[in-house]
Amino acid sequence: MQKSRIVGGLICLGTVVVGIAFIVGIVLESYWAVAVPVVIGFLVVLALGFWIGWTMAVTKIEAPPQVTEESASEPKP
Repeated sequence: MQKSRIVGGLICLGTVVVGIAFIVGIVLESYWAVAVPVVIGFLVVLALGFWIGWTMAVTKIEAPPQVTEESASEPKP
């Protein structure tokens, strides 16, 4: 079996287990069943925002090429 299929199966199994734990927590009226996913989601959104900002901050922007009179008068193909 391919490694990616094994990883995919483990991800599916993990989501089912987490889903069952969430449903059990809701049925038992546990505060943590709602608080933990909200905190995780909030941290994921913050991490995404940080990643976007970091990418924008470290990306080098090259100046556009200078147009000379010779290159401006040449016909374009």
